[in-house]
Amino acid sequence: MIATLFVVAACNRGPRVYRPVVDPELLKLSKEQLFEKGEEQYKREKWQRARTYFSHLYESFPNDPLGRRSLLRIADTYYEQGDPVNLVEAQYKYRDFINRYPTSDQADYAMLRIGMCSFKQMERPDRDQQKTREAVEKLNDMLRAHPNSPLKAEAEARRQDALDRLARHEHLVARYYMKRGSHNSAVQRLNFLIDTYANYNDRAGAFYDLGNALSHLGRDGEARLYFERVLTEFPKSDYAEPAKRRLSDLKA
Repeated sequence: MIATLFVVAACNRGPRVYRPVVDPELLKLSKEQLFEKGEEQYKREKWQRARTYFSHLYESFPNDPLGRRSLLRIADTYYEQGDPVNLVEAQYKYRDFINRYPTSDQADYAMLRIGMCSFKQMERPDRDQQKTREAVEKLNDMLRAHPNSPLKAEAEARRQDALDRLARHEHLVARYYMKRGSHNSAVQRLNFLIDTYANYNDRAGAFYDLGNALSHLGRDGEARLYFERVLTEFPKSDYAEPAKRRLSDLKA
């Protein structure tokens, strides 16, 4: 197994000194061969072995184009492993790449992946949304820094996914309040959701629930407005027919 080895040199009069010894096989390879072998291991999902090649290449040629690509590849191996510990390490490596090579044409890729490290750790909508908010923040950073990036569409799509999850969290909390009869709290949550997440993928459901919550508070005029919005803005949604019935009830 290819690895960087460490030996200990000691003498009677001094402290132990640890000196890294590079595997001789690595020293025989050109930078091109190192990168090629790293890619071979990467494709086979041998992440640790791939890092051995990429790490040696980067440490030996940090200012060479292949050296810079190797630092990104090191980050990619941690990213692909996907567990929380490795995703933290991946974020650190991507950030290191940006700090070292801020003008690189791959800086947008590194920033996207920083956001995706948080994205991959998002919890379900009914759980804590710290990582979701973090993903939105980091994806926004990427889009601000690289507004013309060819990766813009992907970053925007993933940001919208994260925003939908935040909105869904608010929606679930509002429905919890409605079940408990706390309709004022539900109205506050739903108004916040509608005002904050304009592209929420269940906006029709939010309108319908807000209409019901307002109706329970005796605010029928306002409730009708939201049932009407369901019909005008989302006429083919699953909430259209229930909204029609609620409007009929309110007019009776």
